[in-house]
Amino acid sequence: RALRRDIRIVVCPVENGGHLLYFSTDTDMRPEKIIGFYRTRFQIEFGIRDAKQFTGLQSQQTRDRERLDFAFNLSFTALNVCKEVIRKDYPDLSVAQFKRLMFESYLAST
Repeated sequence: RALRRDIRIVVCPVENGGHLLYFSTDTDMRPEKIIGFYRTRFQIEFGIRDAKQFTGLQSQQTRDRERLDFAFNLSFTALNVCKEVIRKDYPDLSVAQFKRLMFESYLAST
């Protein structure tokens, strides 16, 4: 009602007995596609959040476009490398725990 248009709602049951609600203003879109869009959106948002928290995405002080481009690419590359190492070697660790482990290992080696 607040959107003043028709929407399509997809209800997904979750393990704890609750439900997740997804919606789209495209009423012809298939439910699987709506869920796929939301999953992709959340992956992007979590990637940006992790890059901000753990790899210094917001630490640049330059306004030069090329330097910002390099810094953003470096931040996301570092995050992807961290996630791949975690996936292969430390599957029980979060990104925060892995960062702490690497920092403490570096401190111990110096």
